[in-house]
Amino acid sequence: MNSILSYPSRGPYGNSHYRGNCSGYLIRDLLNYYRPKNFLECFTGGGTGFDVARELGYTNSVHLDLNPRFGNFNLLTDELPKGADFVFSHPPYWDIVQYSGKNNMWGEAPHTDDLSHVRNYEEFIIKLDSINKRIYECMSENGCHAILIGDVRKRGKYYSIIKDMTWYGSLEAHLIKVQHNTRSQNKRYKNYNFIPIAHEHLLVFRKSSY
Repeated sequence: MNSILSYPSRGPYGNSHYRGNCSGYLIRDLLNYYRPKNFLECFTGGGTGFDVARELGYTNSVHLDLNPRFGNFNLLTDELPKGADFVFSHPPYWDIVQYSGKNNMWGEAPHTDDLSHVRNYEEFIIKLDSINKRIYECMSENGCHAILIGDVRKRGKYYSIIKDMTWYGSLEAHLIKVQHNTRSQNKRYKNYNFIPIAHEHLLVFRKSSY
């Protein structure tokens, strides 16, 4: 791995129709690099990380999501399992892709704690901070949390989620992931006077006592 990541193919992992899925090759590379004993995935979504973990032989990995397939787990209120030495999370990029509710990825109605349905950006950041803090507290000492998150442009304003969210732990790495096959790449804008977003951020934080 290096600081620039590019995965043109998502691989044979997870539900290919689940919007916002990252490439399984990214999760595979992270697991092969960090080689955790206890792997926890938050915002499991379409099951990409679950499939990768099983392919690599992880039988004790834990995968959590509001999606009923992964236990209706609420990261804002439910107690996270303790002791993971590596956590991967891929939260919604604010409300760019909505997940719960009819005609979305799962469920008949929007879930009250689905971050992708939070309309107010400041409220979204508060809830994301709460989840990241809870993830940090549940990790084992010297454990790592890798969070994949993108920037958002909305109504002409640029939002940098990684700048506005609180950082928990010491930053070990900041990697840039090239985006491929997004819907926005095929969209034509009437006033094309901005630089399109074609990347995501992968931040890796380490929990330490010093």
